[in-house]
Amino acid sequence: METESYVLSEHVVQSRVGDRLATYHRHLGGLFFLDEAAQAVLDSFKRPRFLPADILAGEVDNRTMELIQQLIARQVVVRSDTNQLAPWQSDRVEKKVNIIQLILANACNFGCTYCFEGVQGKEMSAEAEFHKVDTSRLSARETIKVNINDSIYASKERFDHQYDPKNRSMKPADGVAYVESALAVARSAGVEEVMLQFFGGEPLLNWKTIKAVLDRFGAGENDGVRIHYSTVTNGSLITEEVAETFARHKVAVCVSFDSPTSPSRPLKNGDDSTPVVMEGLRRLQRHGNRVAINSALTSATWNDFDESIVDLAVSVGAGEIGVVVDFDPTFYASFGAQNIVDRLWRVIEYGRSRGVVLTGYWHQIFQVLLGFDAVATRGFKNCSAKGAQFSIEPNGSVFACKAGSTLLGHIAEGEQILDAEPYQNHARLRRNNPAFCNGCEIEGFCGGLCLGPLEKKYATVDVVEPAACDFYRGITRKHIESLQPYEIATFDLQTD
Repeated sequence: METESYVLSEHVVQSRVGDRLATYHRHLGGLFFLDEAAQAVLDSFKRPRFLPADILAGEVDNRTMELIQQLIARQVVVRSDTNQLAPWQSDRVEKKVNIIQLILANACNFGCTYCFEGVQGKEMSAEAEFHKVDTSRLSARETIKVNINDSIYASKERFDHQYDPKNRSMKPADGVAYVESALAVARSAGVEEVMLQFFGGEPLLNWKTIKAVLDRFGAGENDGVRIHYSTVTNGSLITEEVAETFARHKVAVCVSFDSPTSPSRPLKNGDDSTPVVMEGLRRLQRHGNRVAINSALTSATWNDFDESIVDLAVSVGAGEIGVVVDFDPTFYASFGAQNIVDRLWRVIEYGRSRGVVLTGYWHQIFQVLLGFDAVATRGFKNCSAKGAQFSIEPNGSVFACKAGSTLLGHIAEGEQILDAEPYQNHARLRRNNPAFCNGCEIEGFCGGLCLGPLEKKYATVDVVEPAACDFYRGITRKHIESLQPYEIATFDLQTD
């Protein structure tokens, strides 16, 4: 019988969880459990071991060989002559857009103390702002005070672009045209499914354009691409029309709300935003919308981030809370990675007890790790700005994300954007991390700290902020350690 030599992959990561070993491939994921007897089989491949050449070809007649088939399929056991460099670890750049982000308005009716835009703008009531969506009525640059030194995200050049008076609000016809162009770019790379995000500023300041896009594209039936929708909103401008339309088009609505006691999200006139946001949440609930709460764990909200946000989510029928953990590198040094993990985990566990899931940029690392080669399907690790996203400003300029500083081009350029160096510099990081990350236990699933502050601090995106690494590793370990046998694939060979 013809045989092949197999050996344990150098990319296997293991940790003990109870009486089992959590196991996955550092680049491909596919997390699973092994009991002691199954672990002994895996250990037998520490030295090359010969197996039938057709080991994966058909059925086998015992559990040990079934396990070996699984180990090979998950690439934790590989042929001895295999080059263990992943196929994407090359100079080839995958050019694929999975997320289209429309920046509907560079304005907001809130004055959040930690906003990534670093903006304190012209005071307007929520209701008045809602009806003033034309470019002439949105605050121009001279009425906005931006302290560049206080912003960790975008550069001065990015702010100059953002607050250009001609770049304040996206016209409905432009929004439709931009999406048509972006969908053509997505289709050119064979993408069949995209997420279209309504973003800002506060996107609902420009309801006309949101409605125009939803009416034109629907679920993508006429455009050859399946379209899913989402929006991040402060929740103050949710009318009955908005709630009904979002429900009809299955728009996932993420409402920012840090804590019932937090003072960090006032209206621009200084008033408490809680009553008007709660009214918006109730409207969404009545219309059966899919709603998540978007909360922030930052220096400004540290003392207010607690279990109360879970209770609020339950009260408005939101089964998910997206937690933005501070993207400022100094946050991790100031509070300590383990303290941040512990603070977040306390609320995660309370959420579980009440049927509410906490997710976020940090949680996506664990989500990607659970699947096998999930990056190939979703198009990115936990940072879509690294090759997978077009963030389109009102004037048609394309950036990798709202916080990024590098102009990729104009949406009218279409596929040409993908061939230009600015896009390719981002897309090279879709799979490959900087050399600093080599050997890290979450290397294949973590894109590092938010692209914006990295680019601002280092003038490049091909860099790592070590201060955040211990947090990302620590919270991922917590998720792995919390798993129970058979929640994920569990291979037990032990017999009583």
